[in-house]
Amino acid sequence: MLGFFRLPSEGRLLLYAQRFIFLFITILIAGIFAIPTLLVCAQTSDFGSANFVGIKQSDRVGSNGAFPDGKADAVFHLTLKQHAGESFIKRIELHTTAGRPGRWSSTLGKAGVGYLGVARSKRTSFVLNRDGGSLSLNPKDGRDFLLFVTDDGAFAQPDRRYEVVVYPLDGKPWRIPVGAEAQAEEPKTAEVTGDVAVRMSGVLKGISRYDAVNSGKTMTGDDKADGLFVLSVEAKRRVITAIQIKNVGGTAAVWDTLPDSGNGAIGVALVSDPVRLLNKRDGTVLIDVKDRVDLNLYVADNGSIAGDQTDFRVTVTFYDGSLSWCQVEREHPVAAPSRQPERQEEVPPKQTREETSQVKFLGTWKGTVATDAVGKYPGLNPDGAADALFGLDIEVVPSNFITGIEIRSMVDPNRKWATGGSSSGAWGLAVARQGEPKMLLNQPDGAIRIPINGRDQFNLYAADPGGLAMTSQSMRVIVHLADGSSYQQFVRRPVSLTTSSVIPNVGEVPRARGLVTCEFRGFIADLVNRSTRPAKDGYLDGTFIMRVKAEDKTISRINIKDGDGVIRWSSDAKAPMMFLGVALYPKIYNLINRKGGSLNVKIPGRKTVYLYAADNGLLSDASARLSLEVILADKSTLVTDVIK
Repeated sequence: MLGFFRLPSEGRLLLYAQRFIFLFITILIAGIFAIPTLLVCAQTSDFGSANFVGIKQSDRVGSNGAFPDGKADAVFHLTLKQHAGESFIKRIELHTTAGRPGRWSSTLGKAGVGYLGVARSKRTSFVLNRDGGSLSLNPKDGRDFLLFVTDDGAFAQPDRRYEVVVYPLDGKPWRIPVGAEAQAEEPKTAEVTGDVAVRMSGVLKGISRYDAVNSGKTMTGDDKADGLFVLSVEAKRRVITAIQIKNVGGTAAVWDTLPDSGNGAIGVALVSDPVRLLNKRDGTVLIDVKDRVDLNLYVADNGSIAGDQTDFRVTVTFYDGSLSWCQVEREHPVAAPSRQPERQEEVPPKQTREETSQVKFLGTWKGTVATDAVGKYPGLNPDGAADALFGLDIEVVPSNFITGIEIRSMVDPNRKWATGGSSSGAWGLAVARQGEPKMLLNQPDGAIRIPINGRDQFNLYAADPGGLAMTSQSMRVIVHLADGSSYQQFVRRPVSLTTSSVIPNVGEVPRARGLVTCEFRGFIADLVNRSTRPAKDGYLDGTFIMRVKAEDKTISRINIKDGDGVIRWSSDAKAPMMFLGVALYPKIYNLINRKGGSLNVKIPGRKTVYLYAADNGLLSDASARLSLEVILADKSTLVTDVIK
């Protein structure tokens, strides 16, 4: 110790005063170099926090863009704090500060810089910078993000350190370290354990005896009994960060635990302690799930629960950004008020909910025809311009009556068409059977009441406001039946040689005749994994039921694509695709394509096919869009959106 205080030349001990002066100068010099570093850390902590979620098997992005590359993604969680002078964000980057060097950016174009995918935590399946351009994000629209990069093999190394650099449109970049300080905010039970299966069930109990919430976001009652859902979640070491309940057809209704969503609130309590709410003051939740948790979900009924004509789906978001959802079952249906029909003899016989739910239909954009049946206003008056044509192929069992049809834009709420009495403010919608395209089925006021028993095909004529044939915006078709039920489906735009029927009066080249539908039925069996060949991996597979109708056709290959049109699963998979297991009903667990290659499945009129796919994050994401492509032996195809 004393040697530290010796002069280099003489080796004599310093006097106490000399020792103090020397020590003071040493501390002062060290402080000069340490202060800037401390200031930087203090500044960066003011902008937000970031933590490394882990290496996930959900292959969302590649090293050079927002396309899967067959490799696992490393996922980071970024939370920005509100501060004075913040502006729009043009770019986000991830830098290594220790360990194997690396740099990733949301903007492509720099040599040696990998691709960084950016998604909002509320919608993890939608990458905001798919084209690799400028982000132009407003922090006020949401401050929580997930960052995806392709694993370069070094993200699992414990000595590697990172920082997130956020570049605003003006001003200096915001540097946010990824370290223990940020990770300390994570609940202890939110360990990164990989893709562990989550099992959920939801039950609608009806109107409860409790009054926990109102129609707004404040967690206070309104002197009205709440609707009650019971949610059961089975998972290993997960943390629930958000819950949403949404209608599936019927009356529009959305409730959630997000403070700035504009939807109704959900009061959350344990079934074992139904009086004490688990919500924070802003309505948010942070609920540990060690093995299983049973929750009471209280919502302010807007008539959709008491009316008993609406089905619901509940979606749960976990701390790592993953989502799981399930359909809600009913325990005791509530009788809806009876309404006297116009013609008593036409009322369909009363059916159970299981029977009335057997409705399948496909809405398709057909193009523009010479017909002029409707104009840009309610009613059926022509306007001198050609109509836009949509096709509706629908099957209803048992017999019923179609009492209303609507077509709505998913982007522009003011752009909608409907038969009379179905939707206020909508433009007129004319209906005719495809076999009799000029014989309208509408009544003088535009209303319809069309008997249907089994399958039928219709032409839907709508006034084109301009550019409808060129736009790619999403649209949906809604069908109302006489028993009060309603069903909706996305409108499909056929591609290549795909069609569900022959379209009259369009002058198109002959297309493949056929109809295909595909429904996602949840997670059932364990037959496949994320590779290109079948094998069990210990996790339940996503299961699809495909029904196809065609004459003298042979199926060669089946593909399932994501919202960008990229093939994610295929019956004859080549990396980075994943294997799609194919089984024919009734042998639903016997895969016929274990060796890949052409399926060579002949269609004797109708065929029911079961498809199995390992979840890469898209199947458990309720907001993810998927489509099915069936390639036939004659090179023609049948394409449809997957019903989730």
